[in-house]
Amino acid sequence: MTGPASEQAAKALVDARRKRHVLAELPEACRPRSPEEGYAAQKAFIAQWGEPVAGWKAGATRVAVQQKFHLTEPFLGPIFKSTVFASPTALKAQDFEHRGAAVAKPGVALEVEFAFRVSRDIAPRAAAYSEAEVLDAMDAMIPAIEIISPRFQTIPFDSPGSALADCGVNGGIILGKPVTDWRSIDYPAHKTSLVIDGKTVVEGTGSLVLGHPFKSLVWLVNSVAKRGFTLSKGQVLTTGSMTGIVYADQGTHAVGDFGTLGKVEARFS
Repeated sequence: MTGPASEQAAKALVDARRKRHVLAELPEACRPRSPEEGYAAQKAFIAQWGEPVAGWKAGATRVAVQQKFHLTEPFLGPIFKSTVFASPTALKAQDFEHRGAAVAKPGVALEVEFAFRVSRDIAPRAAAYSEAEVLDAMDAMIPAIEIISPRFQTIPFDSPGSALADCGVNGGIILGKPVTDWRSIDYPAHKTSLVIDGKTVVEGTGSLVLGHPFKSLVWLVNSVAKRGFTLSKGQVLTTGSMTGIVYADQGTHAVGDFGTLGKVEARFS
């Protein structure tokens, strides 16, 4: 796929995001055929969107999800400043609604995740960053709910390049209170849950994120750097879902419960 095709794919996705409509798929002439072509379109999207990147997400951090996308590793996507919300928050459901393939009606797609805050700039370099270097460049863990909001009628599992072009299907993120004593947490064993209107609908632990969220975090830092982006102080990095996608209806109250680490709350009007 040529540079102009990447720009065309990005323009189609920018228009869809701004006008809040969904696409069946990208036009044949500019549809990314590989992850690399998807990332080229994603980079063009970032430039065309013109809004500061406030963080990055790691997606497909379970092997089963990677297989659905026909990938052999996770993927990444940008999170923009205007789509970062502090818990508790009230959001308009219509701004994020998505009709998933297995969903009877539109809903807001949510995932519970561990996020980490960057404490100093991390620039691209030839050598990969070690886990020790990555952890030393973080100053907090933040409980989070990611909002999955693709610009497609269904999540494009059969076109991973399209999913990557679409910012890794990220729609936003809701952040709880930062936890500064974060290194001693037993992440693989720590239980989290997603509660909708007082009912626990799914539970998970950090072991579901590549075995340990730190592994996902290191992968994400190095993957962002590999693509030529500098991670800036204050940006937030999400490491992948512990609950899978749950769809919340209009009018619902969603809580990501991290037990002793706090809660993340959002009401969708």
